[in-house]
Amino acid sequence: MLKILFVDDQPSVLEETQRATQDMRHQWDMSFVAGADEAMDLLDREAFDVIVSDMRMPGLDGAELLFLVRSCSPSTARIMLSGCEEDELIFRSTRVAHQFLSKPCDVDQLKNAIAEIRAVQGVVSSEEIRALIGRVDQLPALGEVYQRLVQAIEADSSAQQLAAIVCEDVALTAEILRLLNSAFFGLSRRVESVEQAIGLLGTDVLRAIVAGYSVFSQPGRMVVDADVVSRRSQQVAALARHTHRILTDASRSELADVYLAGMLHEVGALVLGSIEGMDPVDAKAVLGSNDNTVERLAFGVDRFAVSSYLLGLWAFSSEVIQAVASLSGRLEPPMTSMGWSIAVARHIIVNNLADGLEAVDAEAIEKLIRSVDEQLVALAPPTPLTEPQDGVRSALI
Repeated sequence: MLKILFVDDQPSVLEETQRATQDMRHQWDMSFVAGADEAMDLLDREAFDVIVSDMRMPGLDGAELLFLVRSCSPSTARIMLSGCEEDELIFRSTRVAHQFLSKPCDVDQLKNAIAEIRAVQGVVSSEEIRALIGRVDQLPALGEVYQRLVQAIEADSSAQQLAAIVCEDVALTAEILRLLNSAFFGLSRRVESVEQAIGLLGTDVLRAIVAGYSVFSQPGRMVVDADVVSRRSQQVAALARHTHRILTDASRSELADVYLAGMLHEVGALVLGSIEGMDPVDAKAVLGSNDNTVERLAFGVDRFAVSSYLLGLWAFSSEVIQAVASLSGRLEPPMTSMGWSIAVARHIIVNNLADGLEAVDAEAIEKLIRSVDEQLVALAPPTPLTEPQDGVRSALI
């Protein structure tokens, strides 16, 4: 049963929430407290899967509370509710909340958000493994620029307005232009500005790039080289998008989802590399092997399962979550077409088959993709949408 803690300083709001969620009492073990102090007292005695907190509260506000929760119980999913309009308060809370919902929140929206969290927590269902992940000082979080960008996209802001948000970060702007002008994207002309990039590729691809940049650029104690993992993920993402376009008749939005999944499919390595109590030398050797079977033997879980867990906490689509989860080779449902495109791209990148790829033409890139696709299909007959055995999957990725 999912344990959920609701925090709000207004008794009437807690009472209404309790009434609205009464039909979930057979699935949720719920506690309701009137403030941050009571919440921390309860957290000292009990563990919770999810905390849902109001932003504006006397004393410790919601952002401060979730900051403490992140420190004392980092595996707890954190949802913030806020009706305030001050940008400073909103963006302070996005640094510590996995999901941010407007207040008053539609009860069905809240139930759906928690249901998605419950589903993705099933990816890492072992209490032992959840405890292992819980020993990480803090789970990666999507950054402020990403949150501002998503909010602007939802407000139907213009490409010029979106570009202005991104361009406040000079390093991010340079990274976007570097990525889009690589041959992996296969664009017919050079991209000179973020605004031009939005026009060519759409807001979904921009959102994916910003998400990847914000996650991998966070400081922290890690035995893995975040820059190496980030660059590999960027290459896999761009090539997976190109692969999916060649192998399927996917829509523009699905191509953006493939790109997002590729950008974040290895974020779980940052978590595994930050687990306290592991010998740093051993952990570095395991994570440097790029073998998810070895990771499962060492940690009890692999980077792809952890990545899909985080994607669920961040409320990405089920299609994106399933694509990443299927890379683990032990999860249901079987590998999706999006997951297959990522697996093909990852096989090319990890095995250095892409060396010199940026120097060749589009026809040669397509030839390589189709060749690898045929090789991997031969390892997992009769179709890439079926689930190969664990040993075969390890060879794939």
